[in-house]
Order: sequence, then C-alpha cells, then structure tokens
Amino acid sequence: MVIARMSIWHFKKGKREDAFSELDLILNTSKRNAKGFRGYISLLSHEDSNASTIITLWQDKESLESSEKGVFAGAFKKVQGSLESPPRMKNFIVFSTELLQRPE
Repeated sequence: MVIARMSIWHFKKGKREDAFSELDLILNTSKRNAKGFRGYISLLSHEDSNASTIITLWQDKESLESSEKGVFAGAFKKVQGSLESPPRMKNFIVFSTELLQRPE
C-alpha cells in the first residue's frame, strides 16, 4: 500500500521561489537516500504566489513516519526562515495513480 503526504507551504512574500528550489533539491536527494521513498509532485499555486503544495509518496506507513523525523524535518529546518507558518500536512492512502509523459 502506498501512502501519500500532502504538505501545503506558505512562504513570506517574495520567498517562495528560492525556498521552493531548496525543497525541490531535498526531494531530488531523497529519491536516493530515504527508505521507502516512491516519488513526489511539486505544485505551485496560481492563486497564491506565496504558496505551494508538495505530495510525497511512500512505500508504507513506516517509511512515511520515518521521513517525518528525517526528510521532512530537514526540509522544514532548511526553509524555516522563509515560512509564514509551519506547513499543513495530511496523509492519504493512494487508491490509484497514473502519470503519462508524452513527448512534446
């Protein structure tokens, strides 16, 4: 069973791009280092230029919980000074998914 964590990040005005680049770098590193990491989707809000959403996918509940003390805690610490407030998180069981990548 794959578990997803959705985290919504609210950055201080003008800080989203730099902080989000740091988060994206951490996620790219996680695919090699975090046990049970299955992937991620990074979303930038059109409505709020200071907000973003990250969906991370984990092999199981244990991997997700472990990441809270590792990957997530490290990411939060790295961008904490750029945040308006701590990210809001929700966890989900992935029912189904399909991602298509077509050549342009």
